[in-house]
Amino acid sequence: MTGIWMALTLLATTLQAGEPVAAPPAEAVAGIAAVTAPEAGRFRVINWLWSGPGVTREVRFTLETAPALDGAGLRTQWRDAETGSFVGELTRTQDPASGEWVQHWFSAASGQWSVTRQSVQVYEDGYGTAFSGEDGHGPFDVRTRTTHLATGGYDWIIERRYPGTDWFVVDRGEARPAD
Repeated sequence: MTGIWMALTLLATTLQAGEPVAAPPAEAVAGIAAVTAPEAGRFRVINWLWSGPGVTREVRFTLETAPALDGAGLRTQWRDAETGSFVGELTRTQDPASGEWVQHWFSAASGQWSVTRQSVQVYEDGYGTAFSGEDGHGPFDVRTRTTHLATGGYDWIIERRYPGTDWFVVDRGEARPAD
């Protein structure tokens, strides 16, 4: 479940080429509820997770996403598409002082919460986020891009790099409205 944890802690995004997006001033960032509105609902997800150099695996999920905290956030529950088993929960809010998105992820596999603070850049068809962290391999940077589709649903891609490495894809997915 480590790959799923990594993918879901970095959730919901599709990449844009170039350097990580810089944090815009708080007043320049649209409210999280407005930006993520196309992600509310029930979705079928095909997720490709990086599990090593040149190795990805396909995982399928069902997502249920709804506004939370009186519209100040978005809550997503992840379930295994085949079994319906609870995989985890993601809640995203926006820090009004900095404009950063604050992402809380609960992993059912580990029983642990993680938190990331992400700078965000809003585009006409979605948004990108960027943040840094550290794991067993050392410090890293992450950049993401979520694209909202005119036909409904959204795609995302997440890239990571460690000092001295190029960007590499760790997660990409397709979320389509469930019937």
